[in-house]
Amino acid sequence: MPTPDPAPARAPRPLTPPVIGLTGGIAAGKSTVSAHLREQGAHIIDADRVGHAVIAPDGEAYAGVVAAFGQEIVAADGRIDRTRLGPIVFSDPAKLERLNALTHPPMAARVAAEIAGLRGRPIGERPPLIIVDAAILLEAGWDALCDAVWVVLTEPARAIARLKARNGMSEEQAQARLRAQWDNAERAARASRVLHNDGTVPELLAQVEAAWRDTVG
Repeated sequence: MPTPDPAPARAPRPLTPPVIGLTGGIAAGKSTVSAHLREQGAHIIDADRVGHAVIAPDGEAYAGVVAAFGQEIVAADGRIDRTRLGPIVFSDPAKLERLNALTHPPMAARVAAEIAGLRGRPIGERPPLIIVDAAILLEAGWDALCDAVWVVLTEPARAIARLKARNGMSEEQAQARLRAQWDNAERAARASRVLHNDGTVPELLAQVEAAWRDTVG
């Protein structure tokens, strides 16, 4: 009887954890996915946290943002009041572009440094997965920092309904927020994996679990 061929050796897992860019439109369900991945052991690099840091009084973009948009955006404690800044930039595409030009480069540098720090840890201390959680991941070009991109999508009508119920926005405000972002087709075209959130939360998380298994094993 011939000797059976040995089972093929499994490819070794990379020593550095994969970096996944997680993105999606407002009210698509990205935060639900991110929270579940954190529970599974992923390290989350939250772009909102990074954005807060670069416009803090000691942040790289603070002086430039105040110079561009005026002292009226500065609260009594010296911090930039995002509730004052938001209406200014979201009502004028040119002003939003100016804000992005001031904040995106230092944000990208911080994200890249955090990824390098995590990958530089001893092997046993590295997380199984690094997630760059950013609504503007694709618009800002931060997908270049990632090994793959997961996009959470929901139909625009559902997103508008969630914004009205969750954030108290009017129909017009919700539509304006959606118009200021890439649409679903643009995001899907750049995605390595699409997570559809037009059903129940368990249905969404089942897709996340499958993506985790395919990536981490």
